[in-house]
Amino acid sequence: MKRVELKDGLDFIMLPRPVVLATCLDEDKKPNIITLGWASPVSHKPLVVAIAVSPKRYSHDLIDKTKEFVVNFPDISMAEGSNWCGRKSGRRYDKFAETGWTIEPSQYIETPRIAECYAALECKVIDQTVAGDHTTFFGEVVGAFVNEMTFKSVKQGGPPDKYFDPSIIKTLQHLGGDIYVSNDEELREFS
Repeated sequence: MKRVELKDGLDFIMLPRPVVLATCLDEDKKPNIITLGWASPVSHKPLVVAIAVSPKRYSHDLIDKTKEFVVNFPDISMAEGSNWCGRKSGRRYDKFAETGWTIEPSQYIETPRIAECYAALECKVIDQTVAGDHTTFFGEVVGAFVNEMTFKSVKQGGPPDKYFDPSIIKTLQHLGGDIYVSNDEELREFS
């Protein structure tokens, strides 16, 4: 197959990407949700995750002011609401009320989690940097919560030493535009 050179729209090469729902708080402690496709672990010890948020987004200023956020992990059943949260602004909408999702108090920070998500990472911002048209917020994970019975242990290798059971968790991944995919149940395990 012949290769062609691309000049723009290059980030599709890195798709699909896991979808996360970052929660944050405004000055009145009202929670907001932003859908993100740019989130990644960047350190094991301590566990640090990075999320990239455009300064044009309402959530950008909220995270910048409070210096905390929660990375919530939705499954494929939350695709429609996740897409909606990514298309609407928390300046005009109460995203918890509109989606019907449940506010779940966090254990270590003020920003709440989303109860319907299968996992959540409570994070305190330890650094941030502007990278082109987005700000990358680095959050040290101060609390990590998962639904019990959804993960298994890795037989060899790692880190990490656990993984989500694909027969139970159908991850939500962004393919581009308003298109989402999920994982299949077939594991490809190498020894």
